[in-house]
Amino acid sequence: MDALRSRLVDLGFAPAAIAPLAGDASQRRFFRVHLAAAGTVVAALYPAALAEQAGRDHAVQQWGFRRGLPIPRPLAAGGDVTVSEDLGDVDLERALAAGADAISATLDALGAFQASGWDGLPTPPFDAAFFRRELAVFEAFAAGPAAHPAIAPWLDALAERVAGHPRRLVHRDFHVNNLFLRDGQVVAVDFQDMRAGPDTYDLASLLRERAGAELVAAEASRKADAARRFGWAAGWDRRYLECAAQRGLKVIGTFLRLASQGRRHYLEWVPPAAQRTLEALAALAAPAPLAAAVAAAGATGGL
Repeated sequence: MDALRSRLVDLGFAPAAIAPLAGDASQRRFFRVHLAAAGTVVAALYPAALAEQAGRDHAVQQWGFRRGLPIPRPLAAGGDVTVSEDLGDVDLERALAAGADAISATLDALGAFQASGWDGLPTPPFDAAFFRRELAVFEAFAAGPAAHPAIAPWLDALAERVAGHPRRLVHRDFHVNNLFLRDGQVVAVDFQDMRAGPDTYDLASLLRERAGAELVAAEASRKADAARRFGWAAGWDRRYLECAAQRGLKVIGTFLRLASQGRRHYLEWVPPAAQRTLEALAALAAPAPLAAAVAAAGATGGL
């Protein structure tokens, strides 16, 4: 904590108190900093080996904020620390559970990404190799070394199909725990990996991950509304399922990997993720051995 305090002082802040916040699936640690002059900011502390990533993430944030995207205001960065405005503690899961009418504001936030270009964005677009590397995490932690030979070719083809979808600017982790309700508007954190990608990708994340499926009701009508609102080309419903399958498999693999590293609270999200992924796989006529691997992960809660 003393090291973080020193870095904040070097960046021009006068911290009165520093309190840890819940982190994400990365190696970053987050802190709410109470300033001596009143007010708070949020500091992200990166491992020393990832200081270069901190600089890139700050550049992404600056790029997005300049374009008017609904993300926190970037305040400063130096070495292994970035500092942003504090959005508070009311994420979309809590807001919707408390009865907030935030669906329209959430689609407004998604629409800002959908309407943006990506020229000058520091992060490269998604490609098939990127999607396939994500699916390899599922193979390693769910399918295992004795995976059925039908699985890998189907995953290869899925990565190619998803990479070929029409592109929009994608937040990449647009789920209820990364969205915060503030003054009637929804603002997104965990934005550092935004990039050009499949048009339906973020909506699949919103409606099918974490608590989204339980809290954002009427998935079918929400999908159709979004397709009209964002002007998606014909075939969007099939593309949505392909994104849901790719993203679901990636998420299951990530949760199992984190649990294997001792972060076992991620296991609670494996069964619902498996259930929704199985729905997408069934609609896409995926190989039975792949569905069996997903079902096994869901039935055991992971490990």
